[in-house]
Amino acid sequence: MSLKNNTAELREKSFYYSLLLFVIVLPFSEALVSIAAAFLFLQSLLFQPVSDLKKSLIRHKSIFYILAIFGVYLLGMLHTRDFALSLYELKKVAFWVVIPLGIVLSPRLSEKRFYKVITVFCIAVTVVAVIAAIRFIFKSAFNISDFRDISLISHIRYSYQVALAIFCCIFLVIRSSKESGGFKYRSAIITMAVWLVLFLFLLKSIIGIIAFWGTVCFLGLYYLYTVKRKFNYLLVVILAILVALPIIYTKSVWNDFYNVEKLDPQTVDKYTASGNPYTFNFDSQEKENGHWVQSYICADELRTEWNKRSECKYDSLNIHGFSNRSTLVRYLTSRGLRKDSAGVSQLTEADIKNIEQGIANYIYAEKRFSLYPRIYETIWEYDRYKATGNPNDQSLSQRIEFVKASLEIIKTNIWFGIGTGNWKAEYAKAYDELNSQLKQENQRSSHNQYLNYIVKFGLIGFAVIMSMILIPVFKENQEKNLLLWLLFVFIGIANWGDANLETHMGLSFFCLFYSLFLWHSPEQIKNFTFQEKHK
Repeated sequence: MSLKNNTAELREKSFYYSLLLFVIVLPFSEALVSIAAAFLFLQSLLFQPVSDLKKSLIRHKSIFYILAIFGVYLLGMLHTRDFALSLYELKKVAFWVVIPLGIVLSPRLSEKRFYKVITVFCIAVTVVAVIAAIRFIFKSAFNISDFRDISLISHIRYSYQVALAIFCCIFLVIRSSKESGGFKYRSAIITMAVWLVLFLFLLKSIIGIIAFWGTVCFLGLYYLYTVKRKFNYLLVVILAILVALPIIYTKSVWNDFYNVEKLDPQTVDKYTASGNPYTFNFDSQEKENGHWVQSYICADELRTEWNKRSECKYDSLNIHGFSNRSTLVRYLTSRGLRKDSAGVSQLTEADIKNIEQGIANYIYAEKRFSLYPRIYETIWEYDRYKATGNPNDQSLSQRIEFVKASLEIIKTNIWFGIGTGNWKAEYAKAYDELNSQLKQENQRSSHNQYLNYIVKFGLIGFAVIMSMILIPVFKENQEKNLLLWLLFVFIGIANWGDANLETHMGLSFFCLFYSLFLWHSPEQIKNFTFQEKHK
């Protein structure tokens, strides 16, 4: 009996510490996440006989629905033409097996330990947010030229962790508010949540921000639906503002971009102050901050004056492989300066350094703590794509091409898809049929999880996968688990902008918290209602 108790305690501790390890490394390292997932799975098999493993599977039969998702990929191999690529795809989605089994075969977490795991996750995400903020502020010291590189893992996938940590903080505060003597703890959690909200916008992951914003609106609607109180009208107004704010802000950036100066070919100045002729391309639609890029250009003066001020020569390439000449012209345009010696002479030393680093618009450097440059960049990419049809090296434009190719494939494979491992060949064929200008090295599958599923497995496979994710919620009586639904809503929105469930960090993140909330949520979360707080 004593040995049995010791074994049970050992299993509980090994599961608890393996979860702590997982949530600690999640925001730090992709490689460590793989190790943590393997450890989580292996510990679930230790210290218990096969009969106990069978009992766990029988007790939680819903696990088989989740395992069936991996089964869809296996079935998709029946008509694969690229066996090596299909095995690679299976390896990527193995988390559908490893993490859920590791959690369902382990002893149930106590309520205290569940909240400790959530708290440690929030702390780990916050620590990485502080590190990333330092890397952002001192970018040059860390040799960082792109804001996307400030996080230790993919900035998109990390933004998901930040968002979930914010929602977890809300539940931690609600729980602690029912306990006496928790003021310092609540203050720390609230401070952590506020910092993470601010950092989420500093991180500038548009997908993460949109998904977070949408989930906050969902949470507000849920509150309206479940709680009948007089201040509901105020909440309706707040929700309306939450919906309107991003639209208004984006529209203002759009207007700034397209409110362009008027140029009359008959009345423009034809010569520089030094008497050299300007060149104009009145047919070009290229613009920066309301000014035409291909206007008031004197290449000879630009070359001479720039080469006096910089070691990065005018006719050479910058660190990103783009022309110094084009970067300089765009930067001067963004400043509202003419592209001549007088314009270059008005640039500050900070401006020179920005151009040398490949920054083509001053707002990217001077408004780096704002979302304005990120939205502006997206609008600029759309404008260039619309004008030239060239999507290369532009995030939004390439995503549009990915979607076009996906729809082209779906047209002829709508019911059962193309199968596992065939996507490279099919997408290459689709891009060719569309006469896409996308370079071969930039040709990828859709950054949309739903389209990816339909491409590979058709509408039938897509419906099966979606059902297999949702059915366990009802089988385990978790339909009132608000934290689980917040995870669903968030990932559901984010999946429109990225194939999160087919990436290492996206799938490991989702599988971990989906499984944890599904099988180990305490009663307070499993049957959460805002009304209880007001009784």
